[in-house]
Amino acid sequence: MSKEIEMEVSKWVKIWLYVGLIMLMGQIIIGGITRLTGSGLSITKWEIVTGTLPPTNEAAWEKEFDLYKETPQYAKINEGMSMKEFKFIYFWEYFHRLWARAMGIVFMVPFIVFAARKMLPRSLMWRLGLVVLLAALAASFGWIMVASGLVNRPWVNAYKLTLHLSIGISVFIALYWAVLNVEIPIMRIIEKQTKSMAKVLVTLLIIQILLGGLMSGMKAALFYPTWPDMNGMIIPQVLFNTSHWNVESIINYDTNPFISALVQVLHRTMAYIVFGYGLYFAWKLFRKNLGRYSSIPLVIFVLLLLVQVLLGIITLVMSKGSIPVFYGVMHQGFGILLLASAVYFLFMFRKKLIHP
Repeated sequence: MSKEIEMEVSKWVKIWLYVGLIMLMGQIIIGGITRLTGSGLSITKWEIVTGTLPPTNEAAWEKEFDLYKETPQYAKINEGMSMKEFKFIYFWEYFHRLWARAMGIVFMVPFIVFAARKMLPRSLMWRLGLVVLLAALAASFGWIMVASGLVNRPWVNAYKLTLHLSIGISVFIALYWAVLNVEIPIMRIIEKQTKSMAKVLVTLLIIQILLGGLMSGMKAALFYPTWPDMNGMIIPQVLFNTSHWNVESIINYDTNPFISALVQVLHRTMAYIVFGYGLYFAWKLFRKNLGRYSSIPLVIFVLLLLVQVLLGIITLVMSKGSIPVFYGVMHQGFGILLLASAVYFLFMFRKKLIHP
């Protein structure tokens, strides 16, 4: 049996990994709140060390506010906002960055200690190394994303936002996979067909989450906040206008409703596909009766799937004038949990091991 399967770690390492996983989930949620409250551009500088502390007096606050007043977002959307309103959006962006710094400390300090004491198996070290690389990439691209909203657009670029979100989710899944290897070092289920189905399910969910990132970045829900129709239409008429089907429309997506309509149609369509395939996957797995390795996780998966669909509909129909922060964040959070639930099945069927 390989060393990878025999992985054994102390309870302190497990606790540390779970804390990291929870903090990563929290960062994704805080990022959603930051985005939906329009707070992401309130801090116009990227200062890793000095940026750890917020303004401590009125003069410092005025300086930060003056820097924000130079941004397109202030000029085009928030002109005339009060200092109190600025402090509100500043808080969420500051909290988002502070949480990321806290995660770095919580992860790296114990990592060095555990590694020095040889408490981390080599296979786990490699997986955590991947987590560190992805986290660094997410942090770097976070600033690239923010910088995209400080030039012309009053919002960050939707494509860069989606890429930032996808990297963040990759960090979460990479750490989640490491946790699964530690928590369930030996799998006893042999199901090649189900493994293939799990791969399809995870792929569909990833595509759907990326489309959701575009939906959020483009605020596409505001254009067609009705369900099951789209403002009385099955497919918006703007999509039948061939003059919009060009690269210019894709790049400058905020100059007309074409791309927003297209993204929403794709997001809705993929939602139906994921829902149908998810139920089919659950039914097939239920019939196999694989015991405790799949029964409880299967129930959790189906419940998450149902709740996620419901949250998607609620978020959409309530997006009249503005996107509801609570439901939008809940929709994003449950989407990550649903993906994690599907990744569990991919993990469970990943290898041909000894059947009990």
